Amino acid sequence: MSHPAGRSPYDNSYTLPMPDPAVTFAGPGYFTPAPRSSAAATIALVCALLGVITFVPALAAVVLGIVALRQTANHRLRGRGLAEAAVAIGGITLLGWSAMFAAVFWIS
Repeated sequence: MSHPAGRSPYDNSYTLPMPDPAVTFAGPGYFTPAPRSSAAATIALVCALLGVITFVPALAAVVLGIVALRQTANHRLRGRGLAEAAVAIGGITLLGWSAMFAAVFWIS
């Protein structure tokens, strides 16, 4: 008997991981609640926008953005786009601040 690549012949509906209970038990008349938004992603984006003014929030935006990306990886939390934007904006802002600091200290 042939089995698909990577599957054990002992895998069946009893040995495979259970699906999400919110989806499994949402029958007629019930609804699955929408996933919550990641607070870390929202805070990271705010820090990324504040990072244009000073250096520290840009650094915090990159760190919080990476934390938010890890939180939103399993699709139980929304906000992955916010986290990606925060990491991108924070990283570009950090590069700008680093170039400015290098220019100031290199000239003096």
